[in-house]
Amino acid sequence: MTSQTGGDGAQRHAVATHAAVDTDRRERDRLSDLLELGLLNTRPEERFDRITRLATELLGMPIALMSLMEGDREWFKSARGLDLQSIPRNLSVCDYAITQDAPLFVEDARADPRFSQLPYVAEAPHICSYAGMPLHGPHGKPIGTICVLDYKPRVFGARDQVLLQELVDWIEHEFELDRRIAAHDRHVARLMDRDPSLPVATRTIALERLDDVLMSRARNGQDSAVVHLDIVNLGHYEQTYGEQVTRQTVANWLAALQSDPADFCYLTRLSDTEFVGAVPGMADMEPIRERCEHQVEYANKQVSSGQAQVAFRVVGGLALHGEHGRHASELVARARQAHHRAGIARGVVLFSETINRQLLRDRHIRRLFETALHEGGIHFHWQPLFSNRGDLLAGFELLARWHDPELGDIYPDEFIPVAEAEHNLSRALVEYALDTAAGQIAQWRSEAGEAPLPYVAVNIPGREFYESDFYDCVAAVLEKHGIDGKRLVFELTERSLIADFEVAARTMSRLKTLGIRIAMDDFGTGYSSIAYLTRLPLSIVKLDKSVVQRLEHDAVARELVRGIVDLAHGQELGVVAEGVETRAQHEWVRSFGCEYSQGYLLAYPESLTLASQRVANRPAEL
Repeated sequence: MTSQTGGDGAQRHAVATHAAVDTDRRERDRLSDLLELGLLNTRPEERFDRITRLATELLGMPIALMSLMEGDREWFKSARGLDLQSIPRNLSVCDYAITQDAPLFVEDARADPRFSQLPYVAEAPHICSYAGMPLHGPHGKPIGTICVLDYKPRVFGARDQVLLQELVDWIEHEFELDRRIAAHDRHVARLMDRDPSLPVATRTIALERLDDVLMSRARNGQDSAVVHLDIVNLGHYEQTYGEQVTRQTVANWLAALQSDPADFCYLTRLSDTEFVGAVPGMADMEPIRERCEHQVEYANKQVSSGQAQVAFRVVGGLALHGEHGRHASELVARARQAHHRAGIARGVVLFSETINRQLLRDRHIRRLFETALHEGGIHFHWQPLFSNRGDLLAGFELLARWHDPELGDIYPDEFIPVAEAEHNLSRALVEYALDTAAGQIAQWRSEAGEAPLPYVAVNIPGREFYESDFYDCVAAVLEKHGIDGKRLVFELTERSLIADFEVAARTMSRLKTLGIRIAMDDFGTGYSSIAYLTRLPLSIVKLDKSVVQRLEHDAVARELVRGIVDLAHGQELGVVAEGVETRAQHEWVRSFGCEYSQGYLLAYPESLTLASQRVANRPAEL
């Protein structure tokens, strides 16, 4: 009997082991199918958001989700009715549909022992009913679901199942289109002979190549990190030397980078200015980070092509395979976020938990900002500008400010980049500023009669000058308040790189027909180019405060300012000195012939009430 029992135990163990191996194999196959789609951790897409919106309408339920099941989490490609990005897989109702590869209908989750203890069933938001169907990848494996949910019990019928199946077919048809496009891209990549100096056909090709390298090194027991490099001033050299010379220069730069194969085991182009690569990884990444940084600096110094003598400005980020993500798309995003969020002028930054917390704060600020903008939570301070002839009031610069009840004061260097990252938010802020400025000019006009008025300067992101409807937007605001644009100045920050001078100049010229003047802000640092002054229809140049504040003690700064003022006056442009904080600085900018000054020495940003009093009490000179 003992022998028989032992045999039964061994047999049961063998069966259990076989089942576990089979489960692991199925999960590997399923994940392989999922990754082949290339959708995981990508941005929301209207083609899928349209489907989830329709799902709520067709089935009469308030929530619809399209999810992809990756490892230990369920990630949502599209969410309607709930603000979700991902949840742990062990808390997912959809996991049951994935595991069984079958439709799942739950009429009352509170009464179902499988789901009654899940946090979002037992607690807020108290999900009650669920209907979901698996989505299948290119090779037929269940990789996600389309599902609808409600806060109350629901009896499902045959019509519900038919409607869900129609949505499944629609989504899977999108998957098949993606597969065909990817196959075409791979064919194009082979024709390109994998030359990284050429623009890649699609982002998908570059990420596929990078994934292959990472997986190959992992199978061989080698750690890897992904590096993301961005040549932030490449557009300037293309404008100066042309596309052909710039392309050859980039090829030379890449060759210099790849001269030591032990560092970059793979490097390819992601976009016009971005490159991604794989480098060795280790527990202490600091030596690797320093090596990447030194290699980039060396390549910058060595790069040239014929008549092109350039100084590339390259920023970079690193993300460790495994620790910061598993797939190329996720790691590239982390590496890019590292250097973008760190706000460095040059160098390679390693992704960290601190950066991740900053990114989470950015996302939170983005959600709060949209609400604040629509509900009047954003207001403006008015910083005066003065003529250097008699210190008379010349104008005001409009400065956005935000106090949130939850986070307190949120400074513009945090919320402006968040807003400008999304065109709808950026345009909404621009329209709000324009409406505020135009409305106040109209009020001052009604109170002052024919007396001269100060101008109001509004900061405009550079990309607005590429938008076909921007002129109409501005014209509509002016018409609304019954004014012309002569009292408005649009300040284009020098950080807003102009990639196409012809398009931007055309828009600016149209705006000038409305009376609006264009100012070049922050001039004298960063990526400044004479092309801004010679090829754009500007009226004003604003000297960057970092240059102005060095005038007392830096002879080089004085020569720079003298040269900029002479150049501006040669183009019949007025000059504003920003950041004037001492009398000595004020005297220097006067001596150079700057027409206007702005800074704490003269006046701090102030409320609209104080600004209006200033307008009423002092004459203005323009």
